[in-house]
Amino acid sequence: MVGLTRKKSKYYVQLRNKYPDLPIYTLRLPGARLYIINSATLIPAVQRHFKELAFPPLEVKFASNICGSSKAANEILTRNVNGEEGDWGYSMTFYKAIHTPLAPGPGLDAMNRIMAERVVASIDGMKDRKRAKLFNFVKHEITLATTESVYGPQNPFRDRAVEESFWKFQPGIMILLMNLFPSVLAKESLEARELLVAAFNQYLKNDGPSQGSALMKARYDHSMEHKIPMDDIARFEVGNTIGILTNTAPAAFWMAYHLYSDAAVLRDCRDELAHVVSDQETTTPHGQPVTVRTIDLARVKTSCPLLLSTLQEVLRVHSVGISTRLVMQDHVLAGQYLLKKGNTVMIPGPVQHTNAGTWGPDVHRFDHRRFLPKTKRHNAVAFRGFGGGTTLCPGRHFASTEILAFTALMILRFDVAPVDGAQWTCPTTAKAEMWEVTPMPDEDIDVEIRSRAGGEEEGEKRVKWRVVVTDSDKAMPLAAEDE
Repeated sequence: MVGLTRKKSKYYVQLRNKYPDLPIYTLRLPGARLYIINSATLIPAVQRHFKELAFPPLEVKFASNICGSSKAANEILTRNVNGEEGDWGYSMTFYKAIHTPLAPGPGLDAMNRIMAERVVASIDGMKDRKRAKLFNFVKHEITLATTESVYGPQNPFRDRAVEESFWKFQPGIMILLMNLFPSVLAKESLEARELLVAAFNQYLKNDGPSQGSALMKARYDHSMEHKIPMDDIARFEVGNTIGILTNTAPAAFWMAYHLYSDAAVLRDCRDELAHVVSDQETTTPHGQPVTVRTIDLARVKTSCPLLLSTLQEVLRVHSVGISTRLVMQDHVLAGQYLLKKGNTVMIPGPVQHTNAGTWGPDVHRFDHRRFLPKTKRHNAVAFRGFGGGTTLCPGRHFASTEILAFTALMILRFDVAPVDGAQWTCPTTAKAEMWEVTPMPDEDIDVEIRSRAGGEEEGEKRVKWRVVVTDSDKAMPLAAEDE
């Protein structure tokens, strides 16, 4: 308990290093056991037995604690939670409801277009020279781009107080998860949550879902179908917002950090992107020559393997997520290991991501080429950036497209460097909580953002940037399941 409290997910890495020959081991806690998976060879067996080793019962408990949902809503959530009586109930049908709008296709393309328009408009409004704290800058841009694409014209996050409340809510989530006297230990988080709930209640009263994305409509219709009370739909949206923002913003920050802090990575990705940018010469209504420079996100996803490899390497190096399952009945895993009912199976991402046997002797080095199709040699199951199995992140394609769009536009149009000529220094993440998948940095980085030479003007000619999303039903190979 002391080791987990002090070292969090790094404790599992320490134990793996101490006992490298154990494919799985038990940590005994008062009244419970944790079964920790060390070997990637056992992961498919865990994911295959998703009824016996289940996530939905944990998810329902976490959702009620974090969102503060009512007794009536919690009763609806817990009905047939693991599908023991068939494929019905809120929990069993939720992921099916949101699968179509989040899968590559028209619904996802529509969200991506709105997101891209918001990113372009924001970057267009930046001054030629700007000082900023890098994480705060990225966090704000990703928050607005994401919520605009999901919630539509009635987006509650257009109110800066709502945006700030969401990030104030974050620090208390672990206390809420464990229900450790939250009214005392997470008072500010509870206050922030209630402000978010009020904002989402207003969103529902204004008929916001009907004007939102296909994803928002699917979530709202699913809740209405299962007769979730309106205030609880607002509370569940607070939980859903955690899913769309909490990991995307830090991942975009780490992506920007690695692109700008390494000249070779920056050069390679800029060169690759140059081949998917098309120019069209035109004039303004006043006769001024303009170059319209267009990036098609569909081409970025299919023709920029280096940029995609860089993102996957960012997630490999920085993800601290832990896949968790509840043992529903006594189960012999892989015919060898007895797991007792009521205990918990855990697959710590950092254990898999730091395994030299999987990734090679340079496992601790950031290599932006590691995931290139021609050089990739690792076991795909060992990459846990988006989880896996039945709990594979359903929003991985939207989040990845957003990160790629944002960082592609940034490196094509701007140079970013620490202020006053300082050197890039990688921030620590010791303050990250156990529930985080991609940790926020402990300290922000003061940077100067400058337009690139020729990026906004070329002689007397203006340059106008735009991002388009052509119809695309091809999935990026982000996880083993995508391959």
